[in-house]
Amino acid sequence: MKLFRASQVYKLIGSPKTKGESLTLDAKKAIREIAKQDIFGFSAFLGNKYTEKGILLEDMAIEHSGLIRDRFYTKHTGRLSNDYITGECDVLDKDNNLIIDTKCSWDFGSHPCFKDEAIEKVKKAGYDVQMQCYMWLYDMDKAEIDFWLFPCPRELLTRFDDDYQLIDLVEQTDIKDRVTTVTIARDEKVIERIKEVIPHAQAYYDVLCEQYETEVLF
Repeated sequence: MKLFRASQVYKLIGSPKTKGESLTLDAKKAIREIAKQDIFGFSAFLGNKYTEKGILLEDMAIEHSGLIRDRFYTKHTGRLSNDYITGECDVLDKDNNLIIDTKCSWDFGSHPCFKDEAIEKVKKAGYDVQMQCYMWLYDMDKAEIDFWLFPCPRELLTRFDDDYQLIDLVEQTDIKDRVTTVTIARDEKVIERIKEVIPHAQAYYDVLCEQYETEVLF
């Protein structure tokens, strides 16, 4: 049975416009992309300097997320799964019934400096649904997403990048002004929607895999 990653789920749970349909066209498109990756090992996105910055600075972001809460955090390891989804959060704070996810912005242009900007970014990227998945898997009641802006590692800069804006300007700005947090409460309605839709997504995924296997055989 296919288990969809928490980060993928937001693409799958929309409401179809056509009566009688279980999945939206966008959901089917996303599932086809997932099937291609699983069958052929093909991925349309292999990363870029923006995602690379997030990877390089993930530990720093997690450490700072602990500091602003007067706690000591390290990267959580331990993927959980159920019959529908699979996921692994950045920080699991059991003592405070809290999940934390960190995001590292590239520059001031992409960093959500304002609360409403951060909320829009969360919804557009599907981070809100991703957090619902984590809260369901880990049985937590609250999740927080910390958007951090740190100086860019020099090894990621190209001759087209502005060192001042990506390093100096960031360093000159107080650290408390370089983090924006969005809090998300557990929503059972969203979780029920996930439970309702994922079996249809799994069935469509199986159909795609069966089509491929049939074509290979014949």
